[in-house]
Amino acid sequence: MEPRSEAGEPARNGVSGNTPIASDLPVGRKELAELARWVPPKEVALLIEICERAESDPDLLRPALLLCSAYAQRVARMLDQDPLPTLRQRIEDRLLQLRAKQGL
Repeated sequence: MEPRSEAGEPARNGVSGNTPIASDLPVGRKELAELARWVPPKEVALLIEICERAESDPDLLRPALLLCSAYAQRVARMLDQDPLPTLRQRIEDRLLQLRAKQGL
């Protein structure tokens, strides 16, 4: 049986878990935890919340992907190298799929 919160909803793992946040979102908690090394905690918390909401609201999937991509690019510029190249590629691939599917 799945653990439940006090409100009766399925319990959510912390940032350190490995499970993807949304099935269509190629970003898992592990990747967000890696970004958290270079991004302020409040911004990471907001990013996690948006990604969690994208799980139940398909209209938020593209904005969540764009935010994750922007943060990954920001970290790459800040470090003058890309510490998460596969993550950025997965995000870009999923955005391309969405553009083709939605005609954007």
